Amino acid sequence: MDSIATLQQLDQECTTWANQHAHSCNLLASLLNITRQREQTLAQFQKQQEEQHHQRKLSAGNSNYNAKSLLASNSLQLLIHKQTLEIESVINQLYDTINVFERVVKAMNKLEQQVEVALQRMDTSKILGSKCQRSILSSPSSAARMPQSPTVTAIPKVTNTPSLLDIAEISPLEVLDWVSRIRSMYAQELSLKQLQIHPGMTALDRFDSLADLQKQWGLQRRIDFGLEQDIIERMKAYRRVREYATRT
Repeated sequence: MDSIATLQQLDQECTTWANQHAHSCNLLASLLNITRQREQTLAQFQKQQEEQHHQRKLSAGNSNYNAKSLLASNSLQLLIHKQTLEIESVINQLYDTINVFERVVKAMNKLEQQVEVALQRMDTSKILGSKCQRSILSSPSSAARMPQSPTVTAIPKVTNTPSLLDIAEISPLEVLDWVSRIRSMYAQELSLKQLQIHPGMTALDRFDSLADLQKQWGLQRRIDFGLEQDIIERMKAYRRVREYATRT
C-alpha cells in the first residue's frame, strides 16, 4: 500500500470540501441579503396596504387614486414573488452543496475501506512498518539482552539500524487511523449541515434566524483542521527525507 498516495487522496477530498464550503458561505451571504431585502419589501407592502385601507375611506369614489394604489400594490407583490424565487434558487444551490459534501464523505469512507482491505492482505511486519523495528532496536532493554562475551568489552554494533527514510516513513496503521478520524469528523459535520438546510427555509422572513445559521455554518466545529495540518506536515517531511535519500 502506498501510504503517501492514500493520504494525497484524502487531502484532495478535504480540499474539495473546503472549496465547496467556501462556495456555500457565499450562497448563505446571498441568501441573507435577499432575505433582508424581502423583509423590507414585505414591511413596505404591509404599510401600503394599511394606508390604502385608510385612504379608501377618505377617497371613496376617486377612481384615479384607486388605480394608482392598485398599480403600486401589484408592483410590490411582483417584487416579493421575485425575491422568493431568488431565495428558492439559492436554497436549491445549497442542496447541491450538500450533495457534494455527501460525495466527499462517501469517497472518504471508500478510502477507509480500501486501507482496511490492504491491511488485511499484509503481514504483521509490513503493517507495523520500520517504526516497530526502530523502537525495538533503540530499546535499552533489548541492548541489555544482547549476549556479552566475557573476553570482549566492546559494545556490539547493530548492523540493521533504521535509515532516516525508515524513520520518516508513515506506517499503514497510521494511515488507517488518520483516514478513519478524518472520515468520522467530516461525517459528523455533514449530518449537522443536513439538518441546517431544509425546505422550510423558503418561508423564512426573519433575518436573525439566517444570520445565526450563517454563523454556525461557518464554524465547522466537528472538523479538527489541526489534524489535517499535522498530516500534511508529515507528508512534506517524508518527501524531503526521500528526496535527500535519493541524492546521497
